[in-house]
Amino acid sequence: MVLERDHGLKEVTVYIDSQTNTNQYDPHQNEDERRDIRNKYRILSEKTQETRKELIAQDDGTKLYNTIAKTNVLFESVKNPVEAVLDSRFVRTIADIHKDKAKSVSFGAENEVNLDEVVAKVVSFANQARENSRYLDWEYVGQSACTFGKRVRTMDFMLGAIGVQRKQIKRTQNVRVVKNKDDFVQVATLQQEDIEKQENETAKCVNNIFNILKEKGPMNYFKFVTNPTSFSQTVENIFYVSFLARRGIAGIDVSSGQPIISVHQAVNVQRLEDVVAKKQIIMGITIQEFNAIIDTYNITSSTIPTRQKQSTVASGSGWY
Repeated sequence: MVLERDHGLKEVTVYIDSQTNTNQYDPHQNEDERRDIRNKYRILSEKTQETRKELIAQDDGTKLYNTIAKTNVLFESVKNPVEAVLDSRFVRTIADIHKDKAKSVSFGAENEVNLDEVVAKVVSFANQARENSRYLDWEYVGQSACTFGKRVRTMDFMLGAIGVQRKQIKRTQNVRVVKNKDDFVQVATLQQEDIEKQENETAKCVNNIFNILKEKGPMNYFKFVTNPTSFSQTVENIFYVSFLARRGIAGIDVSSGQPIISVHQAVNVQRLEDVVAKKQIIMGITIQEFNAIIDTYNITSSTIPTRQKQSTVASGSGWY
């Protein structure tokens, strides 16, 4: 028994390995290669921490770009979670450096943008449209500046919204709900005779199906249970046939490649070979499979007669 379990586990392992994309995850990656990857990540992380101030300094970002490029090349060899954790930590360090680099951006410093010079040039440019005027022509400035934009500028107000319309608060008065006693529905109470009646109906259907199978003889399982005009009754037929299989008075033989159902003699549970030969399966069916069975086996009529639908109207004291 242990050997069978180990053999089955081995088959599952082989199947999982065959379906795994080793370019992204390889549990059997060479240990020396993994050790070398971890060592390179640690060295790169230490060098980055040592040169952190240089990376944060204002420049064209070439040093930081080269560091990220090295990480991308190294990440191509990562195929296991341990090395992926090291890569994640390093990426977080790079993100912190980017944040500090953005905070250190300064305007108006030497060799950078001189705000006073910018303001003076804007004033000089705006006065070209209106001579001898103390007001700046912002419309002229805007028309000239918008030609350098890469997208359409949105409209906003320099002094806030033109008008604010206050929302009217609707006050609602809570009205007490008066319950009507005539609308109350009493919960149905199940009696013992109701349950027995339902069990008797199930037993009756099972016996009828057994007699039909006994009369028709061995036949294809799907042709026997499928009702081409009713999916719900097909499901019920499968349910009722399961009782026959559980009692051991019907069985399904698949040695021919097709499921053939036939009547069997009752199983003697005292005989060991009968118990060993007994198997259980879970039978399910969807509406798509139901249609496929009808087309495959060309089923035009139901072997098991269509049962009349029972009334499902709820009553105050009956079983429904």
